[in-house]
Amino acid sequence: MVEKSKAKSGPATAAARKVKITKEQVAQVVEKTRSKAEEYARDPEKARKLLDDAIHKARSFQENRGPFGEVWGYLTSLLRLLRAYVGGRYREIPWGSIVLATVAVIYFVCPADLIPDWLPGGLIDDAAVIVFVVAQIKADLDNFLAWEIAQVQE
Repeated sequence: MVEKSKAKSGPATAAARKVKITKEQVAQVVEKTRSKAEEYARDPEKARKLLDDAIHKARSFQENRGPFGEVWGYLTSLLRLLRAYVGGRYREIPWGSIVLATVAVIYFVCPADLIPDWLPGGLIDDAAVIVFVVAQIKADLDNFLAWEIAQVQE
């Protein structure tokens, strides 16, 4: 039992806690991913596949959310937003906001990014991109959430 405890607090875990992603790095990632996100947003089939992959990956974090604990609500909101947009149910959102939401989902799905997902702390950058995108589209995401609530109440 003591050995397991030592393993959990070893160098890999310490390194994961020290990982720092700068706002500039996140902004660069978002910019690099933007054109790919536009392709996905324009192609409903590609977008549906991306959403399926994202939902599958998100389900793997259902019990142990790790760095997604604080951004889980944002991630799931972005997934619902994109699903409603791709399905044609919600279109009252600027193109740029859909593209940014798609950037966040692409980055979440891709295992090889700033910090590969399989490394300790490898999901911290994914969470940082989600937070960055949500900050950029906050008003549009809030409008979507209000629309979503209104749909349930009808």
